[in-house]
Amino acid sequence: MSTETTFQALLQLPEPWFIAGIDIDAEGEAMHVRIACRPGVSLACPQCGTACEVYDHAEERVWRHLDLWQCKTWLHCRLPRVRCAEHGVKQVQVPWAEPGSRLSSAFEARVIATVLGCRTVKAACQLLRLKWDQVNAVMSRAVARGLARRGDAAMPYLAVDEKAIAKRHRYVSVLYDLQRGCVVEVADDRRKTSLAALYAGLTEAQRHAVQAVCMDMWEPYAKATAEGLPEGAGKIVHDRLHVMQHANKALNAVRIREARALAQQGDTTLKGSRQLWLYAAENVPSQRQADFEALKNADLHTARAWAAKEPLRHTWAQPTVDAARAHVQAWLTDVRANLPGPMLDFALLVKEKLEPIIRYCRHPISNGKAEGINSQLMAIQRSARGFRSHASFRIAALFHCGGLDLYPRACQAHVKS
Repeated sequence: MSTETTFQALLQLPEPWFIAGIDIDAEGEAMHVRIACRPGVSLACPQCGTACEVYDHAEERVWRHLDLWQCKTWLHCRLPRVRCAEHGVKQVQVPWAEPGSRLSSAFEARVIATVLGCRTVKAACQLLRLKWDQVNAVMSRAVARGLARRGDAAMPYLAVDEKAIAKRHRYVSVLYDLQRGCVVEVADDRRKTSLAALYAGLTEAQRHAVQAVCMDMWEPYAKATAEGLPEGAGKIVHDRLHVMQHANKALNAVRIREARALAQQGDTTLKGSRQLWLYAAENVPSQRQADFEALKNADLHTARAWAAKEPLRHTWAQPTVDAARAHVQAWLTDVRANLPGPMLDFALLVKEKLEPIIRYCRHPISNGKAEGINSQLMAIQRSARGFRSHASFRIAALFHCGGLDLYPRACQAHVKS
């Protein structure tokens, strides 16, 4: 078998493409493979697929291919152009690379696999002997391919959250598909218009298919959901973790206020107890149980605030929305009667957001999967030493966490002899 025939088989070149020659630059550690198209054949118009006669040939174009031994391998070809009766003169597509790329499909696939494995563009550049912008271009094309292939599959349960991508309060809004556990899209900033743009990117069928959206209590997100989805106000589910974070914040405010008042009297009862009050009853460490029992039974505003916080946790275990509503309303009555100050402010917030909170009992979703994806994004962010722009973060997020079909499929030219 000749060298040209071997390369023809390795490149999987279909007729009428063939290897016209191979040049090896031993000193430069490079191999140049020259590809040509046999004369006298008809090639497909890249737009309509109609078989057309060759009109002329463009200037030589070069593609980077998989390395052979220690040599960088380059593919060279003067691409034929065809004259189509409907579309005029068009340059044909080639079977070894996708349109617009200067890398072969096989090499692009290697780049994608390397970036996924390394998690950083810099490491992939070092391994593949490429520049940063070349790898970034491959990632951008891969994401565009994946988004085009994703189609309009229904996403019944979504989540939205903000994420800091740089210093000085630079945020993005991230939309998640909770069913598939992946990033749907990323928008700049955390404003109402940011989430509205994400909803606008969904098809009409996808917007109607959404049953619930989990989010924190950030008002711009709630307004965008109410306006951006059909009957959107009734699809908001406030994440239980964020609700309890507000409860713990109010409890801690009570502790701080009382600790300062006691300290002025020389009483250090609450000193060093901050973390204890944030535990759920069943999560208090065994070595601190005795200390916490003494604090709970003391005549303290903080102890009463903690005791009021605990029943609220049972809201999400109620069997129905009506049962959850009755449970929270009873809780609200108790708090308003006995706990002024920060806990009362929190109770008023719960009253205002009551329906989205108890809607969990109909749609039991949370931002748990989104937080898991966020941990992956944080690892990618640390490896990349941060991102300078929303666009860079978006590509990385969708590339690594978008659940997309990233790999190229070589374009097969339709040939008619």
